[in-house]
Amino acid sequence: MKFTFAKKASYAALALFLALALFSCENSVSSVDTIETVVPVGIGNYFFPDATSVCETEKSYVYGEDGKACEMRGEDGKASYTVTTCYLDGWEDVPFLSLEDTGKMLSLFNGRGWAVSYDSAAGVYKYNYNQANAARWPSDWQASWLNDTLYFDPKTQTVYSDEFVRLINDKKLVNNGYGGDSVETYESATDEFCPKIAFSPTTDQIKQPKEKTTIDLGRYGLKMFEIGGKLYIPFQALSTVFLEAVNCVFNGTDYYYSLDAGNDKNTMHKAFESGRSPRAVRSRLMAEYSYRVLCLSFDANYCLKNQRAQIGKDNITLFNDSIFKAGLGYDLLSTDTETYDKALVRFLMGYIDDGHTSYAEPSMYQPASAVSFYYNNYRVAVAGPRDIGLSKTYHDLANRRKNAGGLGSNPNNEPYDGNANWWWITDSGKDALAIFAFDSFVPSDNFTPYKFLTDAFYDSTNGIQTKHPDIKNIVIDLSCNGGGAINQCMAALCFFGDNVCMPQKNHLDNSITRFRYVVKDGSSLKPVPSAGGSYNFYVLTSGFSFSCGNYFPAICKYQFGIPIVGQRSGGGGGVVKATQTTDGAVFNTSAAREMCAIDAGGNYVSIDHGVPVDLEIPYEAFYGDSTGGNCLYWDLYQRLKAAYPANFN
Repeated sequence: MKFTFAKKASYAALALFLALALFSCENSVSSVDTIETVVPVGIGNYFFPDATSVCETEKSYVYGEDGKACEMRGEDGKASYTVTTCYLDGWEDVPFLSLEDTGKMLSLFNGRGWAVSYDSAAGVYKYNYNQANAARWPSDWQASWLNDTLYFDPKTQTVYSDEFVRLINDKKLVNNGYGGDSVETYESATDEFCPKIAFSPTTDQIKQPKEKTTIDLGRYGLKMFEIGGKLYIPFQALSTVFLEAVNCVFNGTDYYYSLDAGNDKNTMHKAFESGRSPRAVRSRLMAEYSYRVLCLSFDANYCLKNQRAQIGKDNITLFNDSIFKAGLGYDLLSTDTETYDKALVRFLMGYIDDGHTSYAEPSMYQPASAVSFYYNNYRVAVAGPRDIGLSKTYHDLANRRKNAGGLGSNPNNEPYDGNANWWWITDSGKDALAIFAFDSFVPSDNFTPYKFLTDAFYDSTNGIQTKHPDIKNIVIDLSCNGGGAINQCMAALCFFGDNVCMPQKNHLDNSITRFRYVVKDGSSLKPVPSAGGSYNFYVLTSGFSFSCGNYFPAICKYQFGIPIVGQRSGGGGGVVKATQTTDGAVFNTSAAREMCAIDAGGNYVSIDHGVPVDLEIPYEAFYGDSTGGNCLYWDLYQRLKAAYPANFN
């Protein structure tokens, strides 16, 4: 019988949906029913029970980011707002969904027709996306897709496909797979402050063909079950690799799609938090299940071998080996709540430590009062060298800015709001250099990076073109830019043109996909003259320029030929993936897909550890005036003029 505790606690992990980063066929191993291929000898093997019946069901709504129940489409195309959450005998509070209800939920994230069938000869279930069924759907949900099939084999506990398009996403965004030739519009924003940009139909996959996809649940002792002619999927396990782009959690009754667990103003967050029901001890089954889901998630998405080799740590392949190498395996298998939660934070923040790692929520066994302790205090106390290095560099630069005169006001004499500002330097009575400084790619009510750049350039009252026509050299200062939203970054790059290339490399199969952004509403975009034309651009970076603050200079350098000056950027090339464990803990870290660069020769360039500079400038010359004249950025100006004299004649 299902525990009544399940009504109050959240255990599911319906994690993100931007791309299917699944096992390639070369990573597949024989399926087993025990954990012996994961847990080292000495701990012992735990056998999950064989479920033979559904002991309880309940109708579960799926709520969207607006707090309203989402309209899903059934296999017949009819609207529905609920799925049936099933609890199997012996599996306590682990929610299962039928393959049909899995399809209903996936209909939220793509516009393709779909159908579920059973191949009695092969003994496998088939989940099809196909054009034949698209006619059942509303016309605006129809699209032209290959007849991709995902196979579910309960005998071998594997999910596999030769053709399945690996990108499952919101139908309003981009729902082509790697190497797909059909794309829909991706709008970077819906407000007036940002251009609408789209993926170009010229998207190409450099490495062909697509890799085969295999998810081996049996390797981890996780199971799907055939009961009464239906296939039941442990969705919290499978979604770790099946769904990747939008956080979706289960609070014991309903599912919450697009939940931002770290935002306590979000109504869904409050519902998520209301599911907390603190207990000192987890069951053995839940401890084991949560651990194995973590192993599956990291092995299928995070490419530990590549990440560990790059940062000079252990060249290891499996997540299980990683956590035991770090001395945390026994703690992550503990049934004691505090032991488990602290071990997870130490592993993520102190060992994975990729700069993107962010611990947002402890397990649902913790009270709501524990959230701030783990997020604000403990994760900082156990942070690793990369996170600490980024933090130290930022604080050093912030103090240097303050001592140099700070970022107090812009040409309109408005106070600096923490997002952006710009200045100009006058030399010998002539305007000689402009500096555009913005510290994030996070939009606000009146700010987007794109709007800031175009306003600084084209504003009819104070813009560079109208008020400072003598300025031909412009520095974009990203020295204190720690990243933000990739769509805002891509829109800002459209400041230099309307065809921006965004390459990604999947380190699990070594495929490289190159997306091209084009501007949808060209009338509102005013890209500047080319860098080799009327203006000379430079991008100032530091060891803190991270994530999008690292990707922006990479594209400027390798696509637009803009010099990078200052110090090598802080890095961060991995696409950020959020995960919710079976116990409810939520964290972000870099996935195996790297936002990379392609050089002039078409070669892959890793940027995970920063973009090299074309002109090295010490930090003491970033903002200040060593002559005592108190002119912000004066020393930077002198360094540029000495290095590029022809640009300043």
